[in-house]
Formats: sequence, C-alpha cells, structure tokens
Amino acid sequence: MTDALPMLFLVAFALAGTSAASFATDAGDWDGGTVTGGALVLVDDAATLDVGAVTSFEFTARMRLASGEAFRAELSNACVLRADYSVEQDVSFNTESVPFGVEELELLPDAGFVLAPGTSTPEGAGVSDPDVVYFSGKWWMFYTATSSVGGTEVHAATSYDLESWTRFTSVALAGGSQPAAVVDGTELVLYYAQSGSIYRTTSSDGTTFAFPSVALAPGPGFDATGLGHPSVLLDDGAWRLFYGVPATGATGSATSSDGLSFTRDAELSTDDSRLGALDVADDVFGLEGVYTMLDAVGFARAGDDAAFADDSADLLPVLGINDAAWSDGGFGTSALVRNEGELTLFVDAVDAGARGIARVATAPSPGTWGTLSITWDGTTATASWNGGPALTCPMADFEALVMGAEGQVEIDEAEITYVAVQGGDTATLDTADTGDSAAATDSGDTAAPDTADTGVGFNAGEWMGEPGGCGCDSSGGAGMAASVSAALLLLRAARRK
Repeated sequence: MTDALPMLFLVAFALAGTSAASFATDAGDWDGGTVTGGALVLVDDAATLDVGAVTSFEFTARMRLASGEAFRAELSNACVLRADYSVEQDVSFNTESVPFGVEELELLPDAGFVLAPGTSTPEGAGVSDPDVVYFSGKWWMFYTATSSVGGTEVHAATSYDLESWTRFTSVALAGGSQPAAVVDGTELVLYYAQSGSIYRTTSSDGTTFAFPSVALAPGPGFDATGLGHPSVLLDDGAWRLFYGVPATGATGSATSSDGLSFTRDAELSTDDSRLGALDVADDVFGLEGVYTMLDAVGFARAGDDAAFADDSADLLPVLGINDAAWSDGGFGTSALVRNEGELTLFVDAVDAGARGIARVATAPSPGTWGTLSITWDGTTATASWNGGPALTCPMADFEALVMGAEGQVEIDEAEITYVAVQGGDTATLDTADTGDSAAATDSGDTAAPDTADTGVGFNAGEWMGEPGGCGCDSSGGAGMAASVSAALLLLRAARRK
C-alpha cells in the first residue's frame, strides 16, 4: 500500500533592486538631511538609506566634506568608514587606514629655505636637486652643490624631523649632480648624474662612499644626448631607474636585478610632456611623481607599469610660481617623501636670484568633490574614497547605510544596487511514491507559487516589476528588477507499507 504524501516547496526569490538619487528636488529614499541646491546637505547630523535585508550591494556617491572635520559611512557597528581631515588625517575602515591623495592636500610652504645657498665656495652658487631617504635612524638629504667658481658636487644633510637640517660638509662626490638615494638593507645606494651618464656608489654610513661605477650610459635613441635626474625604486629585489634627458625633457626608465647594470625600457614620455626632472615614489597609491613645469611643480600618477601620462593636460600642477615666499624665480627638481602617511615635498627653487631648497608640508583640506565606493559580497565590505586604495571590513549582514557629518557634508549623487531575498509562499503538491522520484499529480511537472495567498506580499504584479508589496512605486522606487532567481527547498516524506 502506498500513501500519497504532500511535497512542500518553500520558495524564496532573490530580487535585484536599485535606489538612485540626484537630489534635484527631494531626498529620494534617504531619511535625514536637507536638500539644497541639488545636493543632500548634512550639518553635524546623519542621513539613512534603508534597503532592508540584502545579500550583496554596490554603492557609489559623489560627495564632499564642505567644511568641518570628518564624514562617516556606517554599515554596521564595526564597519564604519571615516575620512578624518583634522586629527588622524586619514581614511579608515575597521582596522585599516590610508592617507588622503594629493588631490585633497593643502600645501603649507615653510617661510624660507631649509637649505639656503652656502656662503663658502662649494655651495656659493646655490644648492638644488634634493632627494630624501630614511637611513640609519634619521633622514638624509642628498643634493647638488654648485660652486661659486664653477662645477658641482653631491653633498648631504641630515634631519630627525624633516624640518631642521644639518649639513655634512665632508660629503662630496666631485663632479656629480642630481643625486638619487635608495636603501638596500643596511647599505645606502646613491645614484647621480655625471658627464651624461648615471653613476652608482654605495655607503654603509652615509658619509664614506665606494668608488663609483656607470649604471646606465646614453643609448643610440631618444636619450643619445645624455642622461640626468635619476630616480630609483627598489621593490622585492627589482630595481627601477627613472631618468631624464636634459636636452629634450623626455623621460626614460630602465630595470635591473642587482642595481648595478640596467636594461633600458621604452621611452616613457616624449619631449613635449616635459617630465624630464621626474622624482618617483612608490606608496599606497602606486607610482607617484613630481616634475618641473615651466612655472610650476607638477604631479603625476601611474600604474605599476609606470605609464605616466604623456599629455601634460593629464598632469596636475601642485605648486605654482609665487605660491610661496621663496618661489618668485621658478623651480628646479623636487622630491616626494611620505612619513607615516604625511606627504612632504622638497623643492629646488629660486628666490631673488638665490637657489635653495625649501620644504612644503601638506595637510588634508575639506572642499574637494570625490567618489565614495562601497561594495559588499555577503561576507566582506570593501570601500575606497576618491580612487584611493581599497579598505576591507568583514561583515555578515547589512540593512541600512548611514552617512554622518562632523561639519557639513554635501552629496549630489548616490546610487545603490543590491540583491535582496524575499521569502515566498509554500506550495503544497500531492505526490505518489514511485521509488526514487516524485511526480506532481495535480499540476503536471510544474509548481507555481500560490499567488492568491498574500503571504509576504509577493504577487504576480511584483513578478513583472509592477507596484506591489515590495514598496515600489510606479516610477520604480526600489528598482525591482524583472529578472528573478528562485531558490527551492524541497521537503518530501514517503513511507511504503
């Protein structure tokens, strides 16, 4: 004897949704803040976007801290992104943090040179071409000293705070100029230009150097007229040398496995881009560099392939002539230094005919529009601000995003797309036990949800993306997608007597 037992289908629908707001007239799905001038404005308060329980989402917003100290994006108690322009001066998410990009930094030039032209012959015509590196417990600046009677030497100075510098008058590489230093373990490696080639020497203490050797000589192509302005990176045993062609302003690069001999790469920039005096730093944003423009110091950013923009329109001036008290005569080369996230610029500049080296500190400054991006895949939230490095936070569930302001925040675009799971109805089918399979006896081979039962408010209108219990309005509201994926849980019991 065979009993016909019910087969139960518990149907859950994964629903794709979108909520987008331009804040032209109202706040859309956001609760809180005031819509003014095409933006959602928060002044020491918060606004909430509640999308209910979801399994994943992607969120973007164009926004800025117009004034004040910080803005926040709260996903959960643990996962709070905070952009702090005042105390911490970084962007943090859970336990991770990154500094602000150069686009949001205010330049804070010192009142005068940190290294003025010397009064004695070796530096009497000026000091220039700084390069700064941390070695043996302090900061070292190597620079070009130009003699009042002609000729150049490479000199050095040291500092513990990047502000006050003490010269080492005994350090001299006669005939050299435009130095670039890099630390390789316990050894300081110094590259410099001389007679159209790039030379290399080493030191264990920063003051006594080994006999130099040629690291790269002029080639037969774009750099045949001579090389200058080296900048060197060392990453996991791989050496990368950037250099300029002083006669044309072109930029080249070369690679090495030992830092001794280099293989020339393709030309990075043409004569027109004027990247010749390029100082490159490798930090959390990738490769960044400063270079000399006609009346300014420029900034460039590249990917890991060092593809610096060849069009000067893509490069960002960061310091213009007369932006500082010591820059009325223009600029030479510059150097980028990051110390615990803070970016400092050392500039070769001319003031009243005297060439010296000045320091420009930076601090994050409110006011710049940027893009906040946050994604969540069901287990990990990933966030980035204004194209910066990604930060992560483990997160098990999500229902609402809260944007908070410590000061005044303006949001002029915001959009979230998500996948939400809505429970369906239970459909009961009579089945006959046939051994290993169950055949539906009352509806052929298909089972349809019981749309007459309102259950959780899912009906045929909702299936087609029409208004219904999901809270959507006729204009799309939560943006229910017509494409729906369903998950079925089958419970079957059968007993043969």
